[in-house]
Amino acid sequence: MTDGEATETGVEPRARSAVRGRPAFWAAAATILVLGWQIATVQANYSGNCSGLFRTGAQISVPPGLMATTYRDASPIGYDGQFYRFLSYDPWLRRETAAYLDDPHLRSYRILVPALAWTISGGQRKLIDDAYVLVLAMFIFAGVYWLGCLMVLEGRHAAYGLLFLAVPATLISIDRMTVDVALAALTAGLALQFARRRELWLWPILSAAALARETGLLLIAGCALAALSRREFKKALAWFSAAIPALCWYGYLHYVLPPVAAERRVVPKWAIPSFHFGVLTRALDPPRYDLPHQQEVIARGMDSLALLAMIATACLAVWLLRHTPDLWFRLVLGLQVALLVAMTSPAFWVTPFGYARVFGPLFVLVLSASAARRLPWALASATAFALMVDLRLSTELRSQVYGVIRWLVGV
Repeated sequence: MTDGEATETGVEPRARSAVRGRPAFWAAAATILVLGWQIATVQANYSGNCSGLFRTGAQISVPPGLMATTYRDASPIGYDGQFYRFLSYDPWLRRETAAYLDDPHLRSYRILVPALAWTISGGQRKLIDDAYVLVLAMFIFAGVYWLGCLMVLEGRHAAYGLLFLAVPATLISIDRMTVDVALAALTAGLALQFARRRELWLWPILSAAALARETGLLLIAGCALAALSRREFKKALAWFSAAIPALCWYGYLHYVLPPVAAERRVVPKWAIPSFHFGVLTRALDPPRYDLPHQQEVIARGMDSLALLAMIATACLAVWLLRHTPDLWFRLVLGLQVALLVAMTSPAFWVTPFGYARVFGPLFVLVLSASAARRLPWALASATAFALMVDLRLSTELRSQVYGVIRWLVGV
C-alpha cells in the first residue's frame, strides 16, 4: 500500500469522522434540512408564496400594504405566526399595525424575532418574509449547535444536538413561523454557558430571552435567585438587570399602543390559575372531534398520549432536580415545572400547537440535564416524551407531506 493509498483509506475517514463530531456540522445539516423542507412545502402547498408559512386566516384582516402579497390559509382564523409577520413589517408600531393584532400588547411583547427580521432585511418590505424565515433558521442552527456542544461536554457525540429538532416548540415554529424556537435556542445557550462555567455571554442571552417571549423572564429569575442564595449580590443584580431591555420595551408599548387596543398585562389570561387539575383533567377527557367514531378514538388517544408525555416530562424534570448539582439549573428547571403546574385551566390544554410551544425551555433543560452519562436512561426517556408530543403534531402535517410528495413526483 502506498502512502497516498494510506491517506485515502485511513486519514480521510478519520477526518470525516472528526467533522461529524463537530456541533457546527450537525447544526448546519439541520438548518439545511429545515430550509429544504420549507422551500419544498412553499412550492408544493403555497403556490411558491413564502407568506403561506405564516398561516394567515381566510377571515383575518390584513394590513393594507400586505394584502396583495399574503397567501390565505384555508383556516378562517389562521395561526399566531401571521401576527408576528405583521409586526416584522412594523416592529416599532409607527403605523396602524396594532389594529390588526389579536392581542396587541401580548404579541408585541415578543418582539425579538420580528425586530431581527426587520433589521436583517434593512426594512425593505419585499425581503422581510424571507428575512423572518432566515432568523428562525439562525435560531435552529444556534439551538442544535449549543445543545451539541453541551452533549460533547458530557462525553456524547455532537449529533445528539439534533435532538433540538425534536423539541415541540422547534417543530411548531418550523411549520407555523411562531417565535418559540428563539426562546428554546436561547435556553440551550444558557445551559451551555453554565456547563462551561462561562458567564461572558450570559447577560445578552438572558436579555434576548425576555424579548423573545415573556416567559423568558423565568430564566432571568432562576439565575438571579441562584446568585442571591449564594449571597452574590452583585451578580444577582447583574442578572436581574438583564430584564431591563424587556421592561423598557414594555413601557414603550404602553406608551405607543392606542388605549382602545390595550388590555395592559404582561401575564396572559391563560396563565392565571383557576383551580382545576388542568393537564390531567384534559388527558383523561381529551377534546372531541367531529369525525367518524374510529378516527375520533384514534385522535383522542393521541391527544391523551401527548398530554401524558407533558406530565411525564414534568415528572422527569422533578426527578432530575435531585440529581443536578448546579443550583441555577435546579431553580430554572423548577420554575419551568411550576409554570406547567400553574396552567390549571383545561382550556389551555386543548391543542399541542398551543400548550407544547410554551414549554420549549422545559424540554431543552430536561434534555440538557439528561445528557450526563451517569443517567443512561434519562436522555432516552426525555427524547421519547418529546417525540410523543411530536407524534400528535405530525397528524396535522399530513396534507403538507402529501402535497410535497406529489410535487416531487410531478403529479
